[in-house]
Amino acid sequence: MKIVLDEFDYKILKILCNNSRLSYAEIGRKISLSQSATKERILNLIDLEVIKNFSIGIDFEKLGYGLKVLISLKFKNDDFRKFIADLPKFPEVMTCKRITGEFCLITECILKDSSHLENLIDRLIPYGTPTTSIQLSEVRIENLFDHFTAASNKR
Repeated sequence: MKIVLDEFDYKILKILCNNSRLSYAEIGRKISLSQSATKERILNLIDLEVIKNFSIGIDFEKLGYGLKVLISLKFKNDDFRKFIADLPKFPEVMTCKRITGEFCLITECILKDSSHLENLIDRLIPYGTPTTSIQLSEVRIENLFDHFTAASNKR
């Protein structure tokens, strides 16, 4: 079921993507809505399951995990199912996505250093063939909801 949102809903989503700790009043001020109207809209977005959860961003580098790595994995047949079942054995894996193309899965990992990476690769090899890319930096683009806001203005 497709849910139709208006400009205010998209503005709220954009604000919450940047900072989900803001109060209803603060969000309302930013988009010219009352606190109660803002709260009602946010609760509606939660009820509709457009908002699935509220999360935090962690600076892993400050915790000693300064190496971010993407590891693509190739498997024979459907051996990837064993790896997915064993994911709890890999606390370094932050996300694991099943993809199309040459690889079957791509993981995003947070590691301490290159020796930690080497250890992880050694633990992955029995499951399949890993290909590693070290993340040098991240560019965050926060204009997704600008498109929806502009589109709702054209209606």
